Amino acid sequence: MISRRLIRTDLNLLVALQILLEERNVTRAAERLSVSQPALSKTLQKLRDAFEDPLFTRTSHGLIPTPRAEELGAELPGLLETIEHVLGDVEFSPDTYAGCFKLLLPPILCESLLPSLMAELAVIAPHVQIIMAEVPSNYQEQLKKGNADFAAFLALETERDIVAEPIAPIAPRCYMRVGHPLATKQVGLADFLAYPHLRLYLPGLTQENTSMVDEVLAQHGLHRNIVLETTQFSSAVGVLNHTDSLLVANAGFEEGGLYRERITAQELPAELQGMIRHSKSSNRGSMSLMRHTRTSRSAPHQWMRALLMKHLTCAEQVKPDL
Repeated sequence: MISRRLIRTDLNLLVALQILLEERNVTRAAERLSVSQPALSKTLQKLRDAFEDPLFTRTSHGLIPTPRAEELGAELPGLLETIEHVLGDVEFSPDTYAGCFKLLLPPILCESLLPSLMAELAVIAPHVQIIMAEVPSNYQEQLKKGNADFAAFLALETERDIVAEPIAPIAPRCYMRVGHPLATKQVGLADFLAYPHLRLYLPGLTQENTSMVDEVLAQHGLHRNIVLETTQFSSAVGVLNHTDSLLVANAGFEEGGLYRERITAQELPAELQGMIRHSKSSNRGSMSLMRHTRTSRSAPHQWMRALLMKHLTCAEQVKPDL
């Protein structure tokens, strides 16, 4: 039986409490709730009255939750997820949905993901808005705080409540400009090492995590002449187009319309492929699509997850040589 207290309770107060627990800052919490700071301060007072507890102590470093607030914080995520699931039972239709999704992506993936994704959205979900930002080093924290819906990065280690879904990998190839001396011949290891190389890498990774190819070559006393390292895919293509440099990346990006007539690809040298297959390299991070568990039962998020995985399977083709 529903109590009179529950009938009188505004469930939005629980949402505000959860955001306050996550942010530990009234100003930031007010921004996330799209309310003014004075309005949120009044909401906090209602929460204190409802639970007969101060809930937070103000300090120079932000809000410190009381033991009672910590107890509530352990129960709220599951409760709010259940409520969200109940509300989410309303039939979801992409063609009428007008929501917004924030994506955190490395620049390397943006070049191939966004054009195809936005083209499909224009047809099947014209009212959906995408906000894309470069993936920061604290991307998992951004997912936990609700500042982002999805992030694509190497899931070397995931935090609690973060779901990482691996994107199907595609074998790397050796890319070069159309008309390159190696464009019409089978590339041997000597040829491969004779030319200068470009290297795409992901921001936030250490030097040791930027190239499996170089780690494997080093195990055999070999190395490439890396003349440029960049996170910018378009910059790498520009340099390829004007030099005899080579670029190792996962297969497929020469098929993108923008670069089709400028870039061609060859298989990696057979010797190098054998080295990679038999190597003991620890540098085999898998690009993954990550999200917070709170979105697991959200119909719009599950729809967008499936759409992103579809397009990321193609976008993964431009992943650097990890």
